Amino acid sequence: MRKQVVVLMIMGLFITKAIAQETYLDVVINYTPTSLSYGDNNKALKDFKKGYWGLQAGASFQAGINDYFSVVPELYFMMKGGRLENKNPLTGQDTRIRFNTLDMPVLARLHRCDLYLNAGPVLSYNIGGRLKTKENDLLPAGKTKMEFGSGPNNYSRWDAGLQFGLGYEFKLKKSRLVLDLRYHYGMVDIGNGTDMYNRYFNMNLLLSKKWKTNPLAKRKQRDMAFWEAYDAKLENSPR
Repeated sequence: MRKQVVVLMIMGLFITKAIAQETYLDVVINYTPTSLSYGDNNKALKDFKKGYWGLQAGASFQAGINDYFSVVPELYFMMKGGRLENKNPLTGQDTRIRFNTLDMPVLARLHRCDLYLNAGPVLSYNIGGRLKTKENDLLPAGKTKMEFGSGPNNYSRWDAGLQFGLGYEFKLKKSRLVLDLRYHYGMVDIGNGTDMYNRYFNMNLLLSKKWKTNPLAKRKQRDMAFWEAYDAKLENSPR
Protein backbone atom coordinates (compact mmCIF):
# COMPACT_ATOMS: atom_id res chain seq x y z
CA MET A 1 0.00 0.00 0.00
CA ARG A 2 2.82 2.40 0.87
CA LYS A 3 4.53 1.76 -2.48
CA GLN A 4 1.30 2.54 -4.32
CA VAL A 5 0.91 5.83 -2.45
CA VAL A 6 4.49 6.85 -3.32
CA VAL A 7 3.96 6.00 -7.01
CA LEU A 8 0.71 8.03 -7.12
CA MET A 9 2.42 11.01 -5.48
CA ILE A 10 5.25 10.96 -8.03
CA MET A 11 2.80 10.66 -10.93
CA GLY A 12 0.75 13.57 -9.59
CA LEU A 13 3.88 15.66 -9.28
CA PHE A 14 4.61 15.48 -13.00
CA ILE A 15 1.09 15.35 -14.46
CA THR A 16 0.45 18.95 -13.37
CA LYS A 17 1.59 21.79 -15.62
CA ALA A 18 5.37 22.26 -15.66
CA ILE A 19 7.73 24.95 -16.87
CA ALA A 20 9.04 24.38 -20.40
CA GLN A 21 12.48 22.78 -20.18
CA GLU A 22 15.44 24.46 -21.85
CA THR A 23 18.84 23.24 -22.98
CA TYR A 24 21.92 23.89 -20.83
CA LEU A 25 25.61 22.99 -20.87
CA ASP A 26 27.06 22.63 -17.36
CA VAL A 27 30.78 22.56 -16.64
CA VAL A 28 31.50 20.16 -13.77
CA ILE A 29 34.45 20.89 -11.45
CA ASN A 30 34.00 19.25 -8.09
CA TYR A 31 35.85 17.75 -5.15
CA THR A 32 33.67 14.89 -4.01
CA PRO A 33 33.69 11.84 -1.72
CA THR A 34 33.47 8.30 -3.10
CA SER A 35 33.59 4.89 -1.45
CA LEU A 36 34.01 1.20 -2.20
CA SER A 37 31.63 -1.58 -1.20
CA TYR A 38 33.16 -4.99 -0.45
CA GLY A 39 30.03 -7.13 -0.60
CA ASP A 40 28.65 -9.78 1.72
CA ASN A 41 31.86 -11.81 1.63
CA ASN A 42 33.83 -9.07 3.42
CA LYS A 43 31.47 -7.93 6.19
CA ALA A 44 34.42 -7.75 8.60
CA LEU A 45 35.70 -4.72 6.67
CA LYS A 46 32.63 -2.62 7.51
CA ASP A 47 34.13 -1.00 10.63
CA PHE A 48 37.40 -0.19 8.81
CA LYS A 49 35.96 1.28 5.62
CA LYS A 50 36.30 5.02 4.93
CA GLY A 51 35.58 7.28 1.96
CA TYR A 52 38.00 8.85 -0.50
CA TRP A 53 37.88 12.47 -1.68
CA GLY A 54 38.85 13.12 -5.28
CA LEU A 55 38.56 15.46 -8.25
CA GLN A 56 35.62 15.36 -10.67
CA ALA A 57 35.84 17.43 -13.88
CA GLY A 58 33.84 17.34 -17.10
CA ALA A 59 30.57 18.45 -18.66
CA SER A 60 26.83 17.78 -18.37
CA PHE A 61 24.48 18.57 -21.26
CA GLN A 62 20.75 18.90 -20.55
CA ALA A 63 18.77 18.56 -23.79
CA GLY A 64 15.21 19.77 -23.21
CA ILE A 65 12.62 17.55 -24.96
CA ASN A 66 9.28 18.89 -23.72
CA ASP A 67 7.71 20.63 -20.72
CA TYR A 68 8.57 17.92 -18.22
CA PHE A 69 11.29 15.73 -19.77
CA SER A 70 14.93 16.10 -20.81
CA VAL A 71 17.86 13.80 -21.63
CA VAL A 72 21.19 14.42 -19.92
CA PRO A 73 24.37 12.84 -21.36
CA GLU A 74 27.51 13.51 -19.32
CA LEU A 75 31.24 12.90 -19.59
CA TYR A 76 33.76 13.54 -16.84
CA PHE A 77 37.08 12.47 -15.41
CA MET A 78 36.90 11.31 -11.82
CA MET A 79 39.26 10.16 -9.07
CA LYS A 80 37.43 7.63 -6.93
CA GLY A 81 38.18 4.84 -4.52
CA GLY A 82 38.21 4.10 -0.83
CA ARG A 83 40.30 3.74 2.29
CA LEU A 84 40.75 0.95 4.83
CA GLU A 85 41.99 1.84 8.31
CA ASN A 86 44.98 0.27 10.04
CA LYS A 87 44.77 -3.43 11.11
CA ASN A 88 41.88 -4.18 8.78
CA PRO A 89 41.36 -7.91 7.96
CA LEU A 90 42.16 -7.51 4.25
CA THR A 91 45.51 -5.67 4.09
CA GLY A 92 46.46 -5.33 7.78
CA GLN A 93 47.47 -1.66 7.43
CA ASP A 94 46.09 1.75 6.46
CA THR A 95 45.35 1.42 2.73
CA ARG A 96 44.19 3.93 0.11
CA ILE A 97 42.79 2.69 -3.20
CA ARG A 98 42.36 5.16 -6.05
CA PHE A 99 40.98 4.73 -9.56
CA ASN A 100 41.30 7.35 -12.30
CA THR A 101 38.19 6.89 -14.42
CA LEU A 102 36.14 8.28 -17.28
CA ASP A 103 32.43 8.23 -16.42
CA MET A 104 29.74 8.40 -19.12
CA PRO A 105 26.20 8.57 -17.64
CA VAL A 106 23.07 9.04 -19.75
CA LEU A 107 20.15 10.16 -17.59
CA ALA A 108 16.43 10.61 -18.12
CA ARG A 109 15.29 13.70 -16.22
CA LEU A 110 11.71 14.43 -15.12
CA HIS A 111 10.94 18.06 -14.20
CA ARG A 112 8.34 19.70 -12.02
CA CYS A 113 8.91 23.45 -11.97
CA ASP A 114 12.38 23.89 -10.44
CA LEU A 115 12.62 20.34 -9.04
CA TYR A 116 13.73 17.30 -11.03
CA LEU A 117 14.33 13.57 -10.64
CA ASN A 118 16.81 11.72 -12.82
CA ALA A 119 18.04 8.17 -13.34
CA GLY A 120 19.95 6.21 -15.93
CA PRO A 121 22.88 3.91 -16.73
CA VAL A 122 26.55 4.85 -16.43
CA LEU A 123 29.53 3.29 -18.18
CA SER A 124 33.01 3.80 -16.70
CA TYR A 125 36.52 3.14 -17.99
CA ASN A 126 39.42 2.85 -15.56
CA ILE A 127 42.40 4.71 -17.04
CA GLY A 128 44.72 3.81 -14.19
CA GLY A 129 45.03 3.57 -10.43
CA ARG A 130 47.19 2.88 -7.43
CA LEU A 131 47.15 1.19 -4.03
CA LYS A 132 49.05 3.02 -1.29
CA THR A 133 49.74 1.65 2.20
CA LYS A 134 51.13 3.24 5.37
CA GLU A 135 53.77 1.68 7.57
CA ASN A 136 52.73 0.12 10.87
CA ASP A 137 54.35 -2.12 13.53
CA LEU A 138 54.24 -5.20 11.29
CA LEU A 139 54.22 -4.00 7.68
CA PRO A 140 56.25 -1.47 5.67
CA ALA A 141 54.75 1.35 3.60
CA GLY A 142 54.24 0.75 -0.09
CA LYS A 143 52.81 2.08 -3.32
CA THR A 144 51.59 -0.23 -6.07
CA LYS A 145 50.43 0.65 -9.55
CA MET A 146 47.23 -1.18 -10.47
CA GLU A 147 47.35 -3.83 -13.17
CA PHE A 148 44.22 -4.26 -15.28
CA GLY A 149 43.03 -7.48 -16.87
CA SER A 150 41.04 -10.62 -16.15
CA GLY A 151 43.51 -12.29 -13.78
CA PRO A 152 42.90 -12.81 -10.04
CA ASN A 153 45.39 -10.08 -9.02
CA ASN A 154 44.17 -7.60 -11.63
CA TYR A 155 41.39 -5.04 -11.72
CA SER A 156 38.68 -4.59 -14.33
CA ARG A 157 39.08 -1.81 -16.89
CA TRP A 158 35.34 -1.47 -17.38
CA ASP A 159 32.71 -0.66 -14.82
CA ALA A 160 28.96 -0.13 -15.19
CA GLY A 161 26.07 0.77 -12.95
CA LEU A 162 23.15 3.07 -12.30
CA GLN A 163 22.89 6.67 -11.14
CA PHE A 164 19.74 8.15 -9.67
CA GLY A 165 18.81 11.17 -7.57
CA LEU A 166 17.20 14.58 -7.58
CA GLY A 167 18.07 18.23 -8.02
CA TYR A 168 16.80 21.77 -7.67
CA GLU A 169 17.29 24.68 -10.08
CA PHE A 170 17.68 28.24 -8.82
CA LYS A 171 16.83 30.55 -11.72
CA LEU A 172 19.09 33.61 -11.96
CA LYS A 173 18.84 36.62 -14.26
CA LYS A 174 21.03 35.26 -17.07
CA SER A 175 21.90 31.78 -15.83
CA ARG A 176 20.88 29.07 -13.37
CA LEU A 177 22.39 27.48 -10.27
CA VAL A 178 21.73 23.74 -9.80
CA LEU A 179 22.06 21.60 -6.68
CA ASP A 180 22.32 17.98 -7.87
CA LEU A 181 22.22 15.05 -5.41
CA ARG A 182 22.96 11.63 -6.81
CA TYR A 183 23.77 8.05 -5.83
CA HIS A 184 26.10 5.87 -7.91
CA TYR A 185 25.41 2.13 -7.69
CA GLY A 186 28.23 0.13 -9.26
CA MET A 187 27.23 -3.30 -10.57
CA VAL A 188 30.59 -4.70 -11.74
CA ASP A 189 33.06 -6.43 -9.41
CA ILE A 190 36.11 -4.34 -10.36
CA GLY A 191 38.27 -6.57 -8.15
CA ASN A 192 37.70 -9.65 -10.35
CA GLY A 193 36.17 -11.91 -7.71
CA THR A 194 37.07 -9.96 -4.55
CA ASP A 195 33.63 -8.27 -4.25
CA MET A 196 34.75 -4.68 -4.83
CA TYR A 197 32.14 -2.22 -6.16
CA ASN A 198 32.05 1.54 -6.67
CA ARG A 199 29.06 2.77 -4.64
CA TYR A 200 28.84 6.32 -3.34
CA PHE A 201 26.75 9.46 -2.84
CA ASN A 202 27.68 12.50 -4.93
CA MET A 203 26.70 16.17 -4.64
CA ASN A 204 27.29 18.83 -7.33
CA LEU A 205 26.71 22.59 -7.36
CA LEU A 206 26.55 23.76 -11.00
CA LEU A 207 26.36 27.22 -12.55
CA SER A 208 25.42 27.38 -16.24
CA LYS A 209 23.95 29.54 -18.99
CA LYS A 210 21.28 28.61 -21.46
CA TRP A 211 22.57 26.82 -24.58
CA LYS A 212 23.00 29.34 -27.38
CA THR A 213 21.18 29.16 -30.73
CA ASN A 214 22.89 27.09 -33.39
CA PRO A 215 25.36 29.46 -35.16
CA LEU A 216 24.51 27.84 -38.53
CA ALA A 217 20.88 28.80 -38.00
CA LYS A 218 21.92 32.38 -37.27
CA ARG A 219 23.99 32.47 -40.45
CA LYS A 220 21.02 31.19 -42.44
CA GLN A 221 18.79 33.91 -40.97
CA ARG A 222 21.35 36.59 -41.87
CA ASP A 223 21.61 35.29 -45.44
CA MET A 224 17.83 35.25 -45.84
CA ALA A 225 17.59 38.81 -44.50
CA PHE A 226 20.28 39.94 -46.95
CA TRP A 227 18.54 38.45 -50.00
CA GLU A 228 15.13 39.75 -48.90
CA ALA A 229 16.60 43.25 -48.62
CA TYR A 230 18.31 42.81 -51.99
CA ASP A 231 15.06 41.73 -53.67
CA ALA A 232 13.22 44.69 -52.12
CA LYS A 233 15.89 47.03 -53.42
CA LEU A 234 15.54 45.65 -56.95
CA GLU A 235 11.77 46.02 -56.85
CA ASN A 236 11.99 49.65 -55.71
CA SER A 237 14.75 50.69 -58.07
CA PRO A 238 13.74 52.81 -61.11
CA ARG A 239 13.47 50.89 -64.36
